Amino acid sequence: MNCMEFRRPLLVNPRRGDREQQMHARECAACHAFAMELEGLEGMIEDAVRVPVPEALAERVILRQRTQRSGRQVLFALAASLALAIGVGMHVYRGVDTVAEEPIAATSPGHQDPAVVAISYVLEHEPQLLRTNQSGDPAVMRDALFRLGMTLPEDRVKVRYLGKCPVPGGAGEHLVLATPFGHVTLILVPDRSLGTRVVVDFRGRTAVSSPIRSGSYIVVADSLQTVKKLEQMLM
Repeated sequence: MNCMEFRRPLLVNPRRGDREQQMHARECAACHAFAMELEGLEGMIEDAVRVPVPEALAERVILRQRTQRSGRQVLFALAASLALAIGVGMHVYRGVDTVAEEPIAATSPGHQDPAVVAISYVLEHEPQLLRTNQSGDPAVMRDALFRLGMTLPEDRVKVRYLGKCPVPGGAGEHLVLATPFGHVTLILVPDRSLGTRVVVDFRGRTAVSSPIRSGSYIVVADSLQTVKKLEQMLM
C-alpha cells in the first residue's frame, strides 16, 4: 500500500481502518500524522453538530411565526444554514491534503495573487538562476517537504535548482524539477497558508496555489495536466 492508497479511503471515512492501513501507518510517519489530523477534525465536526437545543425553543418559533413568518420557514432556513456551513467546511477541508479534481479557478487574479507572482518569477528569473547552477541546503528542502506531508521520489525526479523565491508575505523554497513530463517548478511554503486552492493561466503557464496541512505549495508548469501529475507524485 502506498500513501495515496492509504489516504483516499480515510477522506471518505476518517475512522475507517483495516489491518493493511494500520500496518502502513506504523511504517509511515507522514500518513500516521495525516490520519491523526483527520480523526481530530472529525471530532471537531461532531462537537460542532451537537448544538444543545435552547430552552423554550418551540415557544420562540411560534412567536416568530406570528410576527414575521411561519415556524416551518424558520426551521427550513436553520436547516439550510447548517447544511451550507457543513458543506463549506468539508469543501475547505477536502482542499487541504488532497489533489482536487477541479481546482477553484481564479476569475480575476490580481498581480499579487500567489500563483501570478510565481509565474512571473519563473519566467523572469528562473532561466538566469539555472545558469548560475547554485544550490540551497537540501536539508531545508527535505524539512519543508516533510512538514507539508510530501515525498519527492528521487528515482523519478531530479532537482535542478534549489533556492529561495518571493511569495506574498515572505519567501518560499524554490525547486526546479526535471520530471518524466518536463521541467516543473515547485514552491514550498510550510509555515503559512496562501489562501484557497486556485488555478491560474497566465503568460502561457499554468500555476496552482494550494493549501496543505499548516502551509501551502505552488506548482508552475506548461499545463494543468502536468501540474496534477506532479501533485499525484508528491502526495
